[in-house]
Amino acid sequence: MSSLTVGIGDAADSRKAMPGDPAVWFPSTESFARLLTADNRTMLRLIAERAPESLDELVELTGRAKPNLSRTLHRLASYGIVRIERRGRKIVPTLLFDRIELILPLTEHGLPGATGKGDRA
Repeated sequence: MSSLTVGIGDAADSRKAMPGDPAVWFPSTESFARLLTADNRTMLRLIAERAPESLDELVELTGRAKPNLSRTLHRLASYGIVRIERRGRKIVPTLLFDRIELILPLTEHGLPGATGKGDRA
């Protein structure tokens, strides 16, 4: 598997997209933290390690309520972290990345591809 690069901020800002820009943008650090809680990261590890063949199997592995898991998986899928496939009557989650790299610019110079005379290593 590979890494998913995510950023915090508005992807539709006035800056032109540059190579190395995040593939996925979260509106805030809070939204990033709410989605990737310890429980959700544990669930993602279980999906990767145990490859559950249904949502019901994932419920058994995690002990979480089925509606809660379904909502969480759909949110993770909307950010491209998991894929949800229907196989007959079953819903099968698949983890698409084994690592998420967060780019959190503190200034405009901190954005990927940004250059400036005042940049320091």
